[in-house]
Amino acid sequence: MISFLLLFIGLLLILIEFYIPGAIIGIIGSFFVLASIIVFVSQSASILEIILFVVGVVISLLCIVRFALWRIVKAKPGYSIYSDGNQEGFQASRYDAAAIGKKGIVLSDLKPGGYILIDGQQHQAISQAGYISKGSEVIVLSGQEESLIVKQSKKETIA
Repeated sequence: MISFLLLFIGLLLILIEFYIPGAIIGIIGSFFVLASIIVFVSQSASILEIILFVVGVVISLLCIVRFALWRIVKAKPGYSIYSDGNQEGFQASRYDAAAIGKKGIVLSDLKPGGYILIDGQQHQAISQAGYISKGSEVIVLSGQEESLIVKQSKKETIA
């Protein structure tokens, strides 16, 4: 009887873990489930009963996980952590494609990342060839994610 109580508490804690993430509750629930198996094995003399109990535990875990995932997906918007496929209006950060080929001035040392000034606007930049000191003139070669890829121009430092 105690093994079924431990199993119930463990499954309940694992279910709660889906709604209050942090791993602690899930780990404690897992210990309860394992303890229920150990207690059942120590109290049972039949191998068949032990196998059936373990199979029942595995099926119960699968059902709990499946139920929790189904419930998360079907919850009302605003009450769920699930993000549906509707990403209308979402745009990941991007570099300014219009800046490619333009010259700029390094605002903070590029080590290799930092900031540059192009046409009065500040942009994140990454040096293609390592360190470029503040005040140097650079040419924008391309972009990656939100940063412009630059190289130092032939012109000396403006300071």
